[in-house]
Amino acid sequence: MRSLLLLVCTLLVSRTLSPGAESAAPDALAREALVGRVRAGIGLLNQLYWSPTLNIWLDRPGDDLRAHYEGRRNPPWWPSANAVEVLLDFMNATGTSEYQASIEALYDLQKDLLKRTARVVAELKRRQQWNDADEQAWQHRQQKAAPAPSARAEYYSDFQNEYLDDSGWWALAWLKMYDRTRAPKYLETARFIHAHMAKNWKPEKGGGVMWSEDEDKQKPNAITNGLFLVLSARLYQRTHEPSYLKWAGQTLDWFHLQALYDGTGVVDAPGHRGDYWSYNQGVFIGGLTALYQSTGDEKYLAEAVQTADSVLHRAGFTLPNGVITEKLGTQGDASLFKGVLVRYLAQLRDVLQAHKLHPELAQELDRCLRSSATSLLEYSVGADGLFTAEWHAEAKDRKTGFNSQVSALAALIAALDSPR
Repeated sequence: MRSLLLLVCTLLVSRTLSPGAESAAPDALAREALVGRVRAGIGLLNQLYWSPTLNIWLDRPGDDLRAHYEGRRNPPWWPSANAVEVLLDFMNATGTSEYQASIEALYDLQKDLLKRTARVVAELKRRQQWNDADEQAWQHRQQKAAPAPSARAEYYSDFQNEYLDDSGWWALAWLKMYDRTRAPKYLETARFIHAHMAKNWKPEKGGGVMWSEDEDKQKPNAITNGLFLVLSARLYQRTHEPSYLKWAGQTLDWFHLQALYDGTGVVDAPGHRGDYWSYNQGVFIGGLTALYQSTGDEKYLAEAVQTADSVLHRAGFTLPNGVITEKLGTQGDASLFKGVLVRYLAQLRDVLQAHKLHPELAQELDRCLRSSATSLLEYSVGADGLFTAEWHAEAKDRKTGFNSQVSALAALIAALDSPR
């Protein structure tokens, strides 16, 4: 394994530093090795975290359904949506369908709270991890729900919950699945989530989609509205329904009015200063890129280019060697943020290259993405084989987990030369 990593790193570095010097054969070999490393990384992710009963990943290694039933171990909800995007991006980049059945199974089970709970109960009984008290409580619960599905069960269906950013991540994942399969159910789920988010736009609170429906969290933030911007623009591109374009324009206007992009980076929420998290930059760039793709209006692309230039040069997200870093820390959810940024930087790169626009920035984005992939392969493999949260030499955070693995896989996929 170590020799494979060194081979990939050497070949990627040679291409990054001297793109015209290598022959086609080494380049093909480098790509083949990188594809193999991504496939191995996905395999390890699934080996450690995937629950075949739940058809989704759990937040800690091991298929401990008892802990899940008791609420002590659960799917990492919004990171799982990003993991679905990673699988889809990899299949699209390599022309395979090896993970499609798993994604379909995840969708069919996880969209229905009652269905997945019943499956867990059946499996616990099969494993002999079920007792008389459990059975009595379960029968009582079934009787209460018998006349009609509970409001809670209905509410936690179709990948919506009280956190609107959580719902947004899933909408983008299922819209990407729709693009791949053309199965109407995935588009309908994306539409359903969009409506769920739109009803939580609160003019009386200054506009914007609220972060949460909980009374004490009724406030807008950058990530929720950035996701809503991407989703609105992409839905318009696929349906041509004017209401989606109107929502996209209204959301972008809100970003401008709130000055969330302050000339250096996108801040975390209205009124904030300097708290530049990488995923906020990514989804804002992604929304502008999607608006350009859906309308052809180059003003959106110009703003995406301006924001990306800030990310590379002023907001503090790249080291001198071009490797992406998270300057505000990588604990918990933040260990996944960089993966979101690289996904959208790669999409912008692909659009610029396809339309032969802003070639210098496109080349710089490509160099940054390749440098990050090279560095994480060389310096960011933990003792357990998972990727660590930071990708550069002498990084302090050597922790591994579901989020850091998904983030690194997104970075490796972004270094592949295929449009997504």
